[in-house]
Amino acid sequence: MTERPVPAPVPVTAADLVELVRAVPGVAGIEPGIGTTLRAIDARLRRSGTAAVSYGLHVDPSTGDVVVEIALKGPRPVREVVEQVQRAVLAALGGPGGVVLVRVQSLSR
Repeated sequence: MTERPVPAPVPVTAADLVELVRAVPGVAGIEPGIGTTLRAIDARLRRSGTAAVSYGLHVDPSTGDVVVEIALKGPRPVREVVEQVQRAVLAALGGPGGVVLVRVQSLSR
């Protein structure tokens, strides 16, 4: 019996994570706050390719921690949407590794 090779993990880009988060029901979109905006500007100025950075999203490659800043819409409970965003990001990154911090910047009905 021959063993199947284990597929290498697919690298996830910041753009992939942004689209994933925006696809969660109840998320109106990414709404960057001052924290991820400054991190994104810093990464661009330093031209550091190690972190997945976008306005509203930051992945720290050394710890695996993720910060996502979002706007919510609709009747779904905030806690439910936040939990679903956390689960989706963790699954995309290959399981538990770091902390996914979701900051809700605004709510609309």
